[in-house]
Amino acid sequence: MFFLTLTYSSLFLFTKTNLETQPTKIKLQWNMIYKEYSHGVAACILLMAIYSFLPEATASQLASLRPVYWLEALAILAFGVAWFTKGEAILKDEI
Repeated sequence: MFFLTLTYSSLFLFTKTNLETQPTKIKLQWNMIYKEYSHGVAACILLMAIYSFLPEATASQLASLRPVYWLEALAILAFGVAWFTKGEAILKDEI
């Protein structure tokens, strides 16, 4: 649920735009970043789900690589980039 919440936040909440004004060029760039990185989080969720349904023999061979740990770390990193973009630490708006 945590990772689904991160995906929802960056895909739907971060991309909200005031309907009364035309979005700026930088806002459109931000929205692209939010969407791409939310797709990255969703891909990590999907890969974790696939891993959980692998046959026991295959899963035990991959267990030493700790795939769930690395996919969780990658998902949090992807959301972090979207979060820093939303906070204007990356691509500041020229106001």
